[in-house]
Amino acid sequence: MIALTEDLTKAFLRDRGLPVPAGEAADSADSACRIATALGGSAVVKALVPTGRRGLAGAVRLTDGADAARAAAQALLGSQVGEYEVEQVYVEALEPIAAELYLSFVLDRYPPRVIASARGGVDIEQTHHEDPGAIHARDIDPAAGLRIWEAVQLWERCGIESARLPALAELTVRLWQAFVAADGLVMEINPVALRTDGRFSIVGAMLGIDDAALARHPRWQPVASELSTRGGRRANARERSVLEANARVPGAVFRYTELEGDIGFFVGGGGASLFQHDLMLALGARPANHLDATPGGGWKEKMAAVVDAILARPGVRGLLISYNFLQLINVDERMRLIVDHLKARGVDPTSFPIVVRLFGPGEARAREIAEELPGLVYMPPMSPIEDAVAKIVELTGGPREGAA
Repeated sequence: MIALTEDLTKAFLRDRGLPVPAGEAADSADSACRIATALGGSAVVKALVPTGRRGLAGAVRLTDGADAARAAAQALLGSQVGEYEVEQVYVEALEPIAAELYLSFVLDRYPPRVIASARGGVDIEQTHHEDPGAIHARDIDPAAGLRIWEAVQLWERCGIESARLPALAELTVRLWQAFVAADGLVMEINPVALRTDGRFSIVGAMLGIDDAALARHPRWQPVASELSTRGGRRANARERSVLEANARVPGAVFRYTELEGDIGFFVGGGGASLFQHDLMLALGARPANHLDATPGGGWKEKMAAVVDAILARPGVRGLLISYNFLQLINVDERMRLIVDHLKARGVDPTSFPIVVRLFGPGEARAREIAEELPGLVYMPPMSPIEDAVAKIVELTGGPREGAA
C-alpha cells in the first residue's frame, strides 16, 4: 500500500470539488508563518507524515497567529512521529467546528465497507473500545457503489439529525467515488467537521492506495516509493526498489514484502505463493520474503529488481525459484535472465543453495542454461511443489534458531 500524505490526499479531493480547507505544505518555520499569514493568521500546523493518530502524538498544533504557527512548525520539523522524521508540515486554515464526525472506507476483504460515527476526532479508537455501538458499518456492493439512500441510512443509525442527512449523505457518496477513483485500499476522514455555519468540511484526511494500480496515477508516482508501506510498516530500501521498478515500466507488477525468515522466495502465482509459504513454515523453515506477481510486459527489469532485493537481504542463505506451468513466457527466457543475473553478481550455488522449479515451453533449453551454474538444483520434470520446498529447506540445513 502507498499511504499518501495529507497534502496529496487533500489536493486529490480538492480537485474533485470536495470541501477541503485551504492549506499548503511548508518545509521551514518561515514558510509556515507565510502560509498562516495568507490564511488569515490562525491556522492548524500538522506534521506531514504518512501515518495516522498524529493528534494523539502531539503532531497537530492549533495556533492563533502567524508567529504561533512559526513556533509550532519549528517544534515539529525534525521531530519523530512513528517511523518518520518530520521534514515538512501542513499549514491549514482553522475551521470553526461545531461537531466532529468519523468516516472511512476500507477494502481489506470482499466486499468493501464504509464505517461511520457521530463521535469523530482523536478519541475514535477509545470510542471503539468503550462504546462500540457508536460506530456503524455496512458493506458496499462494488458493482452498484454506495447509493445515496444507503448513506442516509448509515448516518441515521449514527444518530445524525434529519436536517443534516441530505448534505452529509451526498458528501459520503462523493467520497466513496473518490476512493474508487484513487484505487483506494483505505480512506479515513477524521474528522468530517460540521462547521458552525452548518456546512461540512474535510478537516482530517488519509488515503492509502493500491501500489499495483500506480500506473493509473502518474501524479503520485514520484513519491510512491517513499510512501509505500508493507504489513503496516514503512517499506525498506529493497522493497522500495521493486516498487520503483514497477513504476518505471508499465505492465507486470511484482509485490515484494520482506519477512523475518532467511530463505529467499521467488514464487509465482497468488495461491501458489501462499501454499508454498505455508509448506515452508510447516517444515520449520521461514521465508525471507513473500512475493506475488501480475503478469504483463516489462517483466525482465522487474524480475531482476526482485532478484537483486532478495540477494541483498541480510541473512538470506538460500533461494527458491518456483512457478507452476508457465504459459505466457517461455521457461528458457526466464531461466536465461536468472542465470545471467546470478552469474553477474558472483552467486555460487555450491555455497548459496538455489532450487528451481520451472516447467513449460522451452524447458529443455532452460535446463541447459541452468547447467552454467554448477550446484544449482533444477527439480525433475513435473515434480510436485512440496518436493521443491522440501529440497530448499534440506539444502539450507533446515530451520536455524534466530534466523532473520
